[in-house]
Amino acid sequence: MALQFKSKRRMKCIHGQVTVAQVKAGVVILPPESGRTITVWDGWLRSDGNASGATSVDVADTAGTAIVAFKMAVGGLTAGTVARVGVATHYTGTTVGDPLTPGKGLKIVDAAANSLATTTVLDYCIMYTVES
Repeated sequence: MALQFKSKRRMKCIHGQVTVAQVKAGVVILPPESGRTITVWDGWLRSDGNASGATSVDVADTAGTAIVAFKMAVGGLTAGTVARVGVATHYTGTTVGDPLTPGKGLKIVDAAANSLATTTVLDYCIMYTVES
């Protein structure tokens, strides 16, 4: 007999590629939904170059005062390397597994809008759930 798990939450994954210009501006990768709350559970970023000139690239909600799900250290964003949540040299997990601001979306941002020198794009994959 197979085990069956019943949960109101289904794990989802959003993935894609964003430019450095988009990251500096704070690119929304998951739009806000009224009455819904996002929880980030896992994720990774990958740079096409050796990112430098910044401290971190953040995955955060879209609130005015954003809650940061996790910060990916620029030192972990070297050309072609997957920088993962859970790898101490890559990330700072601030609220992974905790609900973000209700009714807000999800963005990738370099909050300081630094250069991210020698990088042109970032690939991302974020695992999350949405609750109403």
